[in-house]
Amino acid sequence: MDFSDATARFTILAFSGLLIAAAASDWKHFRVPNRYSLALLALYPSYVIASGGNVEWMGGLIYGAVAFGVGFLLFTLRLCGGGDVKLFAAVTLWAGPTWFMAMLFYTAVAGGIMAGGLWLNHRFKRTTVPANLLYASRDLKASKQPMPYAVAIAVGGLFVALQLLARV
Repeated sequence: MDFSDATARFTILAFSGLLIAAAASDWKHFRVPNRYSLALLALYPSYVIASGGNVEWMGGLIYGAVAFGVGFLLFTLRLCGGGDVKLFAAVTLWAGPTWFMAMLFYTAVAGGIMAGGLWLNHRFKRTTVPANLLYASRDLKASKQPMPYAVAIAVGGLFVALQLLARV
């Protein structure tokens, strides 16, 4: 292993650590500080240079910019948080066109599992009779409860990190 491979591996591991830190922050405080997304952006050029031209960086920039634009639209419609948008765009940059669809799939599945778990948790807290567990009521609290979506984004990002590590 030469110096560039070691640098590429280090940046991928740092990418993974930042994702875990962002997910932990969102889980605990329902907030993703900008420092995590900015650090992911700052690490990317180091990874591109260390990979020796094996990275489709222009496609990554385009996908990341589009993800940020779509996320900004969703943020203005109050459908997601700003920290989640920035984190998702940074992870999309790393995924690029090669791993974007798989990253999106794993993020969506993890988000769905987390949403189901939060819904069940809310339902168990509300009812004492098991028969009422699946009763569909118009409980606005259940539909408006916060969800730490950076956890799901981190799952998709960690999939990307594993794929990148396998290629180095």
